[in-house]
Amino acid sequence: MRIFTRYILKEILSHGLIGIAVFTFVIFMRDLSRVLELVVRNSAPIPSVAELFFLTLPAALTVTLPMGVLVGILIGLSRMAADSEITAMRAAGIGVTKFVKIIAIFGLVAWLLALGNNVFLAPRSAAALARLQTNLMASQASFEVQPRVFYEDFKNFVLYVQDTTTASGAAIWKNVFLADITTPGAPKITLAAEAVVTSSGKDSMHLHMVNGEIHEANVRAPEQYTITTFNETDTILNLPPVPKPVRELVPVQQLNTGELLRQTHNSNKEFARWYWIEFNRRFALPTACLVLVLIGIPLGLSSKKGGKGAGFVLTIVLVFVYYFISVTGVSLARSGKLPPVLGVWLANMVFALVGLLLLWSVDKAAIESGLEQMLMDQFKNWAYL
Repeated sequence: MRIFTRYILKEILSHGLIGIAVFTFVIFMRDLSRVLELVVRNSAPIPSVAELFFLTLPAALTVTLPMGVLVGILIGLSRMAADSEITAMRAAGIGVTKFVKIIAIFGLVAWLLALGNNVFLAPRSAAALARLQTNLMASQASFEVQPRVFYEDFKNFVLYVQDTTTASGAAIWKNVFLADITTPGAPKITLAAEAVVTSSGKDSMHLHMVNGEIHEANVRAPEQYTITTFNETDTILNLPPVPKPVRELVPVQQLNTGELLRQTHNSNKEFARWYWIEFNRRFALPTACLVLVLIGIPLGLSSKKGGKGAGFVLTIVLVFVYYFISVTGVSLARSGKLPPVLGVWLANMVFALVGLLLLWSVDKAAIESGLEQMLMDQFKNWAYL
């Protein structure tokens, strides 16, 4: 029996790991273009880019771990059923209950991993990712300046750049127009053929301008106008302040689970409901690993044709249905049309009920098939006599 257990678990685990890798890569594709842009234009250090990848991984695994469980069970069992291995195992005395016990080991391990990821790792990664993105936004502000656009968000400055290029860790602006409007009615205008822009702290950037001139007017004597040429000059440009989020509960994913539970007692009922929904989601998504086991076993055992291809297509359909119900339930809970617990756990409850019904039907069919085979054997014995 141990040989059967190891064989089934090995088959399911190998396909499950492939499924997790594929689905995680698909989710990574959303942010891949932005990260590759940072690499190509060399505007972010390689360690920061690698950190972006690793910090995004826990958030992706909250979704892809349950997907991988379903992929492993469906494709593994479908392949075994298509090759008649399931039939041979049943003939050797392995019933549906035994398959459930064996595959439950795989589901429990995946559930523990997903629970640890959702409750502990993912919130910390989300908080670290938010801090890293804020730092990158500040340090990469010079690369976000588009050519031939007037920027008036800088405090007391108006900026215009004719063209932009990049260098190692710096941006190069061509034909720069910079107006200092600190003194009303007497702007100080700097024109430069080129400016090398680097980060100068968290809230400012350093402009090293070459081959230009400074135009100044005197407020008290408007007829006086001064033009000063320069070969090189430096100036500091303060970045515009980052707007604060309007709602307090935008960063709920960044709160650790203990703090999230404390916030559920918030005096503001609307905020408390959002915190309570997020708290339940951190436990509901890992539980999908167990629920999808109940769905995957009967569907995999009953699959006769199609093999891996049929299992993969069925996985896509079931994952779509599960997350559609999940998103719908969460939306209804956030709008107050359903209680938070019911809305968040709706998909798990529906799939658990359907899975138990499918297991019962498969088990019943196996019993009836066994009785039929036993009667046929007895009839043959009587005929022989």
